[in-house]
Amino acid sequence: MKTDRNDESRVWGDYPNWDDVARFDYGRRMWRDPEMRTRLLAHWTDERHPHQERFQEHRALVEEALTSELAAGRLDDQFRARHTSLRCVAREIPAVFGSFFR
Repeated sequence: MKTDRNDESRVWGDYPNWDDVARFDYGRRMWRDPEMRTRLLAHWTDERHPHQERFQEHRALVEEALTSELAAGRLDDQFRARHTSLRCVAREIPAVFGSFFR
């Protein structure tokens, strides 16, 4: 059990931002459903979405994080080898809101 907490702390820090963790965990769950993935992509790329441009800039990393079957610690290791982290990538997962999410 201690190892799990050490891995969690290594990925998310000593004081995790639970919004980041939730975006990653729930984003992964929703991404697995092809219909929901289509809806998310349509929403995030919609010109009305306030973070549409930012999503486009980081889309490859976001999709890699959401698609990966690796545990958070292993995925974080891969991102760190490329000079980023799972924590940084999770912050780039856009929120879902607005009346235009269909």
